[in-house]
Amino acid sequence: MHSALRGAVLEAHRRMERHTEGVRASCRKGCAFCCLAWVVVGLAEAEYLWTQLPPHLRLRVEAEGPVRLERLVRQKGHPRLPTRHFLEARPCPLLTAEGACGVYPHRPLACRGVLTDLDARYCAPGVVPALRGRARLEYLRQLGPRHGPEHYLRRPWQAAERLARQIWAAEQQIRGFTVVGELVGLLYLAGKPAFQRALALGKRAVRRWLAERGLLGGRWGFWVG
Repeated sequence: MHSALRGAVLEAHRRMERHTEGVRASCRKGCAFCCLAWVVVGLAEAEYLWTQLPPHLRLRVEAEGPVRLERLVRQKGHPRLPTRHFLEARPCPLLTAEGACGVYPHRPLACRGVLTDLDARYCAPGVVPALRGRARLEYLRQLGPRHGPEHYLRRPWQAAERLARQIWAAEQQIRGFTVVGELVGLLYLAGKPAFQRALALGKRAVRRWLAERGLLGGRWGFWVG
């Protein structure tokens, strides 16, 4: 990994940690509903995370990555792909049996920005859409200007998005392009020599490589630019 890109990722992570200092979140170790989500990251964070994976987690990514990519090929144009994935409650392969992130100090910005100060039961797949009557009114009563989307805290969410875009901008300057896509699939590709060879050849080669495998474009497929 290019040292300047690694530095950009680490600096963004440090800034995110400073941004969330003092945030009173209800998130705790073992509360892992957000680890069931369809997470989107940029290539630099995926490359960095791959270098931090211990062997047993690399094996998990090697097993789950092709499953995610095959799903992308079939469903990248479906508007509800992330919702479908979340409702299936298929956990991130980096999640431990105790419900903790196996690479917590190195987790991507997309994960760092998902925080809430409401009860964790609202984060479970399908719970909020299913609320009716008094239960829904009670949920809505707890929401305020600090929330959004839904019951997640707005400021960490927005900070994570802003810092991620800054990493992408750094990639544009250093590499000439970035790749954005689903976390596990992109993490899997980051460890593949064939994908690395395409990266070395530049943006057109990467676009062609992804397109030949049906992974480029659509609503949720990989984006290169």
